Amino acid sequence: MIRHMRLSICRWSTFLVVIALSAGAVQTSSAKEEITAIKGGDLYTITSGIIRNGTILIRDGKIWKLGQNLDVPKDAKVIDAGGKVVMPGLVAASTLYMPAAGFAPDKVGDSLDPFNYSISLALASGVTSIFLQGRGPSGRDPIGGTNAVIKPTYGDLDSMLVAEPVAENANIGSGRWMQRTDFILKMRQAKDYLRRLADHEKAKAKNEKAEAPKKPSGIDPYLRLLRSETPLRLTAMTASEILKALELVDEFPFRLILEDTLEAWTVAEEIAARDVAVIVTPRAKQRPNEWISHPSGSNVENAAILKKAGVKFAIIPATPYFALWGVAGRDLMTLPMEAAFAVSGGLDEQTALEAITITAAEILGIDNRVGSLQEGKDADVIVLDGHPFHYNTFVELTFVNGKLLYEKSKSTYFSHIRDYDGKANGPSLDAPPEHSPLRPDMTEQEPL
Repeated sequence: MIRHMRLSICRWSTFLVVIALSAGAVQTSSAKEEITAIKGGDLYTITSGIIRNGTILIRDGKIWKLGQNLDVPKDAKVIDAGGKVVMPGLVAASTLYMPAAGFAPDKVGDSLDPFNYSISLALASGVTSIFLQGRGPSGRDPIGGTNAVIKPTYGDLDSMLVAEPVAENANIGSGRWMQRTDFILKMRQAKDYLRRLADHEKAKAKNEKAEAPKKPSGIDPYLRLLRSETPLRLTAMTASEILKALELVDEFPFRLILEDTLEAWTVAEEIAARDVAVIVTPRAKQRPNEWISHPSGSNVENAAILKKAGVKFAIIPATPYFALWGVAGRDLMTLPMEAAFAVSGGLDEQTALEAITITAAEILGIDNRVGSLQEGKDADVIVLDGHPFHYNTFVELTFVNGKLLYEKSKSTYFSHIRDYDGKANGPSLDAPPEHSPLRPDMTEQEPL
């Protein structure tokens, strides 16, 4: 009797499990995918020109489709972006002071704060991918510390970290001769180790007995450099500092990113010959050195000269953080304004836009995901009420990974500021406004 009851209970339990699994399967298969359509805007794809009166379809956090005259699913959330500019989220190639409450000893990702106010400011600025400089090298260490690429996914910690680390922080700049010497010694050790390791592998392939080389301690970051797994980020402001950095590339084959390159324009050809990337601040100013005969100091044509020489560069402002105080237009709240200043120095608009989107993403190693409007990429999309380089333009909507995380009409900071046409609010999921005309300065705009 007891045995019979046990069998009945077992069969009944199995039956319930099957029913539950079936119900779950039915629920999963009937669940509808959430699709967002941004319609009617001028799509600044960055890599494929401008699509006038275009549509972007977003699904599963990715750009599903984009183009003209697309069929929009009936159940899609539709945003009317008529008369607006729709473009990929901006990429900040260098950022400080956000958004962590004291960097962890080993990882930036362990100290991120998704509710930090700078996250909301980044969204309001249209910046959706950020290189975050953490702890630098300590003491006499030539390289070390922490860094990461993050996204400003407000309130969502799990989606913030994109990659860590993405570079090796250097401490071998001007005046640091001991660190530079230590760096060269470590690089030579790592280079020699890789040579002996390759010889060992060749011997193994020939079935020859050979003892594996012992790896010297502390050379892992140097091995990553030599294997091109990560680049080295190094501050080099003057021509002398830049040329000293290029000497390292001549001896060791590694990828180099130079920051704060004020005098890069004076040695642009040398930089281009080594395929070194740079990060520039077009509005940085410094008088020429009157004690030397060769060109020196800042130059408003810095970016244009680098472009002509074939140097890959990203643009950042003088103060690489988000803030509501300080000199207007000098921080990441107005990143496009810095790029616009490069245009005033002779740089073409297309390259200027690339320097704050796709090229910056390439330098950070995340261009396969962000930096342009392209099918399959992350749906990091911003809607602007005017041309990206117009000083009066505001970000109206910001999507990160397909989620609408910022609406100017609901912003604590900017909702009171009216659009160019006098309207207080821009496009919204709740109540899409009527089409607003293009700004006068955009009507004659040629495709980039």
